[in-house]
Amino acid sequence: MRNRLDEAKTDLIARAAAVVDRSHAAPGTATEPFLRRYYRHVVAEDLVGRDPVDVVGAAMSHRGLAVRRPQGTALVRVFTPTVDEHGWSVGHSVVEIVTDDMPFLVDSVTMELSRDERPIHLVVHPQLVVRRDIAGDLVEVCDVSESDSSVSTNHPDAIVESWMHIEIDRESDPEAARGIEASLMRVLRDV
Repeated sequence: MRNRLDEAKTDLIARAAAVVDRSHAAPGTATEPFLRRYYRHVVAEDLVGRDPVDVVGAAMSHRGLAVRRPQGTALVRVFTPTVDEHGWSVGHSVVEIVTDDMPFLVDSVTMELSRDERPIHLVVHPQLVVRRDIAGDLVEVCDVSESDSSVSTNHPDAIVESWMHIEIDRESDPEAARGIEASLMRVLRDV
């Protein structure tokens, strides 16, 4: 049973990557390896059954947030994706975070959302090895693991970042979404 679910997840990621027109893929990112790395820790049960457009849309939206991140800063965005506005949807509001990798991030963020009585439906938390230029512009999402010993030798300027995609109950009030962003930025500064 487990192998069938894993195979279904692998197939879904391949179909999601096929959605992206290769000529429109973001520079420095091969879509399928990026999606595999992005969703590698998500259990198959949480992905299988989703539309490939929504799978690739969520990952590429997150990558879009990460395009510019000055060193030492955190990026937080809270929104409710719609097909009309974003080209994809997951039926929930989405919290996207890009920050330096450090201990207790997921615990701190999920505790803050719980304290704010925001039920969590899904957490996607890849630690990605990336390369950025001096201004913080994303140069490459490396197709290596954060524990791969070749990271420092093959990519001396590579850093490990924590990316979090968290799905919460729908929030239609823009002011409330900004409040969630502010409270999460405060928590990330404290961590």
